[in-house]
Amino acid sequence: MNRAKMAIVASAIVAGASSPALAVEECREPVARYDVRYAGDDRFEVAARFSSPSSRWDLAHFPTPDRPEAQSASIRSLRAFDKAGTPIPLAYVGEGTFETNDKAGASAIRYEVIADHDLADWNIGAPGKDEVAAHFDTSYLFAGHAFFLLDWDMKRCAVEIHFDLPPDWHVTTPWREVDGHYLVEDSWALGQNMFAMGRDRAEQVDVGGLRLNWLMDSALAPVTGEVRDLLSILPERYTALWGASPGSKFSVFLMSDTMSDGGAFWNSFALRFAVPLSEADRISWRHTLGHEVMHLWNGLGKAKGENVPELEWVNEGFTDYLTLREMSRAGLIDPDMTEQRLANIVRRYMLAGRLTPGVTLKSSGADKGANWHAVYGGGAMVALLLDAELSREDDEAFARMLRALSSQQGEGYDYDRFVDVLDRESGGKARNIITWIDRRPSGGEIVQRFAALGLDVSIFGVDEAYVRFAQCPSGRCPPPFLRREP
Repeated sequence: MNRAKMAIVASAIVAGASSPALAVEECREPVARYDVRYAGDDRFEVAARFSSPSSRWDLAHFPTPDRPEAQSASIRSLRAFDKAGTPIPLAYVGEGTFETNDKAGASAIRYEVIADHDLADWNIGAPGKDEVAAHFDTSYLFAGHAFFLLDWDMKRCAVEIHFDLPPDWHVTTPWREVDGHYLVEDSWALGQNMFAMGRDRAEQVDVGGLRLNWLMDSALAPVTGEVRDLLSILPERYTALWGASPGSKFSVFLMSDTMSDGGAFWNSFALRFAVPLSEADRISWRHTLGHEVMHLWNGLGKAKGENVPELEWVNEGFTDYLTLREMSRAGLIDPDMTEQRLANIVRRYMLAGRLTPGVTLKSSGADKGANWHAVYGGGAMVALLLDAELSREDDEAFARMLRALSSQQGEGYDYDRFVDVLDRESGGKARNIITWIDRRPSGGEIVQRFAALGLDVSIFGVDEAYVRFAQCPSGRCPPPFLRREP
């Protein structure tokens, strides 16, 4: 598996704020053109032509017990052709990879995609259908890397996509429409985005300096208004927090499933909601929606479009805390729920010490699944402590720090540069906090540190944590950095 593909499959979460610089100066023309035609009966015909011959193409590979060949099981009739249009041998070599042994490579390929992904249970051993494909109402939803066979080593230049679909169908995508076709500015963005085809028309909201197109499963009709409200409130708040919009256009896809979760891509993300809808699960999907939207802004743990494993605690832990912070300050969650979510952060961190002893923030991202509590709990603890300590001196200090981090990102951070900049922009507080978090302080030390910051925390063992705010005339009042803004 090549380096590029490994990076793509390892994590699909790359924020729009950190989209890579394009090598457009090297590109006089698009590096590829894909023609997509709906052939009926859940089948799509795809024809691709390349400006330079390729010898290897990949799909993402998320195997499950009932589908060991994962996304590749939906590919049929794949053929390759040389520059003259003569067929050349092509073989599937496993793990989502197709290759030709022809030394000159192929200038074109043709294949069929069967939209049968709903027959597999992507929740077992895979990230879920929100990062693969789904079919709801009259819409076919795909992650680009489950549909387009791609040579990840070709130049990262523009790609054209032409759709031949029934006249009453619509395409929902963040890609730019130009003269009746779509232009993807970076070949990686073809694989690293979700898109949909079908009769369902997406809703649209312009907020926070960006345009959100969103498509929603009719099974989720009871929460449509609530989703619309969240998508109308959160982007504006996030833009105010970061000081800028992460881009201009994003697509959001919301579907029903047996459990709630979500996956974010470069300029799009997808959420799945457990049905039947329940009040308890509402807590989860609201936070998940806020978390995935926040990923569009939080690109601090990225370099040249790829996640940096040593900064996965920033990608996920910071994102989780920032979501909690802004939903609390916007009044989207009440003090009781804010307390519970803060307790979840502490509990995750304490569990990380028991489940993954010796795993530091820097090393946790090497195996995000195994080190889940360290990535999410440890990263969120750092962000929470930074916010609490900086806010004692200046209400806007934490937001200014985030903006400074974003403005100095350039092509991306590695661990050492990120910590250096974070420490400088936090007035020397960050390195102290990171060192303390990596040391695995005792429950008593955690209680004392938070007490000095105005948070009443109780820890019992490693799997129970409770947070209580101070009493005030209106009930329980969060500290200023989490208090609802007028």
